[in-house]
Amino acid sequence: MRILFLSFLLTYSLFAANAAEAAKTLGAENRYSSAVAKAQKEKKMLIMVIVKEHCRWCDKMVDRTLSDSTVRKAMENYVTLIVDKDDDFPADFKENFFPSTFFIDAATQKSVYESAGFVGTKCFLNDLNESRKIRDELYK
Repeated sequence: MRILFLSFLLTYSLFAANAAEAAKTLGAENRYSSAVAKAQKEKKMLIMVIVKEHCRWCDKMVDRTLSDSTVRKAMENYVTLIVDKDDDFPADFKENFFPSTFFIDAATQKSVYESAGFVGTKCFLNDLNESRKIRDELYK
């Protein structure tokens, strides 16, 4: 019984990363202010993923979707930010559903597209395309 319990704890700890660890693993930003500054400087959109600890859907979003090589390649045209729900970021982006993803125009710091909950690779890639289309339509 002890071995089973220890195995469970070890397995759970491998997948229950916090936002800062997830950001570091993915090479993403973990502070809103520095992510916005970087996105403005590089003239890129900002993808902000809000997670919370011990959320299995948040872990899946990080471990499956955001870690996928095709998604990572597509996100090279964005600045990625992963924050915890309790971190310091504008109240306009506060959510009660996790994970939540905001596609933000860095120049205005306004969301142009949003997604709530876990999404798989194909859906996330579609969200990337839709966010870019909407941003382009808004700022022609």
